[in-house]
Amino acid sequence: MKAQDRRICEVDIIPETFAGYKRVQGAYPGYYDIESTTIPEIRVFSYNAEVCFEHKFNGLAELFAYFDKQPDTLKHWIDTEGIGNTAFFDSLKNYFRLHNLAVEDAVSGDQRPKVETYDNQIFIISRMLYYLQENNKLINEQVAFFVLPNILITIQDEYEDCLEPVRERLRKGKGIMRASSIFYLTYALIDAIVDNYFPMAENIAQRLNELEDKIVSNVNNVSVHEILHIKREILQIRKAALAERDKINELLRCEHPLKDEKVEVYLRDTYDHCLQILEVLEDEKEIAYSIAEAYNATLTHKTNEVMKLLTIISAIFIPLTFIVGVYGMNFAPEGLNKEALPLNMPELYHPYGYIGVWIVMLSIAVGAVIFFKRKKWL
Repeated sequence: MKAQDRRICEVDIIPETFAGYKRVQGAYPGYYDIESTTIPEIRVFSYNAEVCFEHKFNGLAELFAYFDKQPDTLKHWIDTEGIGNTAFFDSLKNYFRLHNLAVEDAVSGDQRPKVETYDNQIFIISRMLYYLQENNKLINEQVAFFVLPNILITIQDEYEDCLEPVRERLRKGKGIMRASSIFYLTYALIDAIVDNYFPMAENIAQRLNELEDKIVSNVNNVSVHEILHIKREILQIRKAALAERDKINELLRCEHPLKDEKVEVYLRDTYDHCLQILEVLEDEKEIAYSIAEAYNATLTHKTNEVMKLLTIISAIFIPLTFIVGVYGMNFAPEGLNKEALPLNMPELYHPYGYIGVWIVMLSIAVGAVIFFKRKKWL
């Protein structure tokens, strides 16, 4: 895909829509308009208990021709990367009889995780969060699931995701996935999305520990922007995990012919994972707020120490400045008629006046330092 067509959500912005998608005020329900020339990459996994075939297609014409020849003994996962355009989704919707409202939500890219049931399909939205390896940037991407009889269609913007382990399980026949229903595959993908929140939480925990060490050792090595960035990441992941929990709860309660009741026990396990990650994120949120408070308190304490030192220095020099100011007035030793003026600072003209003033000033400074040390202000 072209870089300009790639739409990702970073933690410091609102989730963006897919490339080229436009919302139109007053449009009829199910309306969508996508101005994009990107051709989605389509991969299909056709499998049963014994075999799994993986195919790549350059367009929907090849895909439809492939499905017209497929026997009913296979289950299919249509895994698409990229959003395509309006014509692409019109053709996909008409061939598989997808609901207009579901397609509109699938192309918007900014939907909250949810479950919608229709006569011949179950529509699911998930938020897939992961870090890009090259810059450790948090990505918040939407994944749409269309669950049909023996067919699962997933729509996402990028293949830099956390779903590759599920694809490997299909290729190698690990576990019971091949022998299970298409709804089990749907569960496996949702479970992979939820489980990927745990390494992200570990990443954040490690960074929080590093921030704590930096604050203790040298607060100047810590940036407030770094603390705020981690706090935003925690809130972003927590928001997605809360929505995923509610969505899985909806899946557990919903009744639909395409829902495999045997999968409920696995969905309950994924629900427990959501609760665990939420507890971890709640703790990390409190730690992040505590770190922010510790950062501010440390900076305040350091500032107070500097102000204390400056105040002590000022307190030492104030009497010295007074003495220097008094003896800088330069009164004359005699009047206009050459008469002596003994009260006009006679010590100013004493042969040892200069040394005497220095002795007095040094005595005051040393005495002030001794006084401050006894008070434990130094």
